[in-house]
Amino acid sequence: MESDNLEKQINLLTDPDRMKRSQAALRVGRSALHGQLNGRALKLLTNLLRDTDREVRMNSAFAIGEYASREIFDREALGWLIKLLRDWSSKVRCRATTAIGEYARLGLYSKRIIKPLLRFLTDDDKELRANAGWTLGIYALRDILEKGNSKLMERILKTRDPNVNVGLSIAVGDCAWENGHIKDKALEALIKLLSHKDSRIREGTAFILGQNAENNLTDERILSPLLNLLGDDNPTVRSYAIFALGAHARRGAEKKHVVQKLLAATRDPEEDVRETLKNTLFRLELDGLRPPNSNSKILR
Repeated sequence: MESDNLEKQINLLTDPDRMKRSQAALRVGRSALHGQLNGRALKLLTNLLRDTDREVRMNSAFAIGEYASREIFDREALGWLIKLLRDWSSKVRCRATTAIGEYARLGLYSKRIIKPLLRFLTDDDKELRANAGWTLGIYALRDILEKGNSKLMERILKTRDPNVNVGLSIAVGDCAWENGHIKDKALEALIKLLSHKDSRIREGTAFILGQNAENNLTDERILSPLLNLLGDDNPTVRSYAIFALGAHARRGAEKKHVVQKLLAATRDPEEDVRETLKNTLFRLELDGLRPPNSNSKILR
């Protein structure tokens, strides 16, 4: 039944009624988000990027981005997405920016996007600013890996906008891995973000490293800067560092050393941090990575 409904929505992408086209594009995108895909949709969605209706363009860009996140793409779409960066609607520009980022993750780049996205870093729309930071972060990491050039990353960080900078840290964390390994220059970039003066960048980077570790993407070289964050003055940073360290330990990364450091952090003054630590240590105990009935207690 799901495939029948998706087929019905794809057929509506060419309907004369703009509302039906718009809703169909949105539903095709949501289906892709849940893993329901049909390659026939992509060419029709690409055609809709030049539709006269704002909602149709916006939802089509969203759907194309979701297909790209599943590694299904149309090279022609990238050119039209770049044109949408000049769209009068910030919501259309926002969805196009995200889709361009997904194409960049697949290795499909265009230097033409850098100038308009740099302008978006100061746009009134905070979602657009964040998405621009994310997409530019992928381009910045590429420059770091291929050219050893961190100028684009430094330029993004100079905006001092938390939405932009969190987007950047997520992009770097998401795209630093290749075939289960992190490249040296990408590691250097992540370590730099973990010590950044903006606490939200430290938060975002630690969280993404924890998410990566949950997906078996670990590197023992990242442990030392994460351990340093256990003494961070921001409690959310400490919580995300605990999450990341626990995820690394559960995958076997210097588990004894990490567990010892976590046990030593049980007297954190913040209740939320102690709760995160309690849950982390409990999971490690279930996995047999720390002795049961430890003398170290989680303070309440």
